[in-house]
Amino acid sequence: MGTSVNSTNTALVATRLGMALFATGFNAWGQLSLDRDPGHGEPDDLFSFAKVLEAQSIERPVAGLSYTLVRRDGVVCMAGVGLGHADDREAAYTFAEAANGEILGIQDDGTLVSGEEGGSEAQKVLAKYPCRSAVEAQNPERSWRCKSPVRTIAAFDAGFVILYQDGTVATLGDARFEDCLGRDITDDSPADEPGIVPDLANLAEPIKHVSAGGYALAALTESGGIYLWGMSPSGAQRGQQPFSTLCGVPNYVEVDDGDRDVQDVALGDSHAIALTTDGSVFVIGDNSSGQIGLGKTAREQAHPSWTKVSFDAPDGHEVVAVAAGPRSSFILTSPVQA
Repeated sequence: MGTSVNSTNTALVATRLGMALFATGFNAWGQLSLDRDPGHGEPDDLFSFAKVLEAQSIERPVAGLSYTLVRRDGVVCMAGVGLGHADDREAAYTFAEAANGEILGIQDDGTLVSGEEGGSEAQKVLAKYPCRSAVEAQNPERSWRCKSPVRTIAAFDAGFVILYQDGTVATLGDARFEDCLGRDITDDSPADEPGIVPDLANLAEPIKHVSAGGYALAALTESGGIYLWGMSPSGAQRGQQPFSTLCGVPNYVEVDDGDRDVQDVALGDSHAIALTTDGSVFVIGDNSSGQIGLGKTAREQAHPSWTKVSFDAPDGHEVVAVAAGPRSSFILTSPVQA
C-alpha cells in the first residue's frame, strides 16, 4: 500500500501469454528493479521506459513511493521496501491506502444475500481502517454495505474514489479537501461517507475506470473521455500540478488536442500517463525523477501539455494498459490477438 494506489479489482488480469512490463521514474529503493538485483548503493532513477519484467501473465502494478507490487503468473512479487510480509503484499491488491494512513477495501460482512442467478452470495461491504495494524486485526473503523458491486477503489492523499459496476463514482475523505471529493459536503452527504459525484452521474455514459494521485482524481468514460478534478499539491517536495483547471467540478480534458480517445489513464503525484485507442502512449507533468520517461534532458522542466512517448512495443506486442505510482509510470504489453 502507498501514497496513491489502485486497489480493489483494478488489476488488469491478463490471460494472454508472454507479457512485458516497462517502467520509468524514481528508483531510490530499487522499486523498479522487479526482475533483477538492484545491487549495492542507491540505484539510479530511470528516465525512459525500460523493460523490468516478463511473464506469461502480468497484472497492472500497484506502486507506492518506495515499492512496486506486481502479480505475475499468479504470484505477487515486490521490489523496493515497505511491505515485509506476503500478507501485506496480498492486501495491497484488495485495499487502497491514502497518504494519511487510512485504508479502504471490500470484504464480506458474514451475511448472505440473494445472488443474481438465484442461490446466495456473501454480502459485500466497503470497510475503512485507520491503519495497517487494524487491517491485520480485522477491526474496521467503519463499514458500508455496497448497493452495487465495486469495480475499483483508488486512493488519493486524503481519501478515496470508488467506481461501482454500474458506472457510477463515489468519493469519501477529508472535508478540508472538498475539491477532491467532487461534490458538496452537507449533513446528508458528509465527507467521511461514500457520496456520489453528481457531475459524473449526469453524463450520458458510464465511467469505466478511475485513478488518483496526490490531490488529483480522474474518471474515464466508456467512449474514451477523461474527466479530472481535485486541487493543486502543496509543499516543497511536490512537483507542479500539470492540470491548471483542477477544481471541485470534474472537467473534460483533451489528449493531443482532442484528436485521441483514451483507453486507459493513470495519475501520479504530479504527472499522468494515458493510453489512446490507437495504441499510443501520452504523458504530462513533472519529470524530475524521470516519471514521464522523456529522458534526462527533460528532467529539469515540467511538461504542461500531453507529449507522445517514443515507445516501441516488443515485436508482435501491443500496449494494453498503463499505471502510475507517485513518481513512476508503467506500460504493460501483451501479444497481439490474431
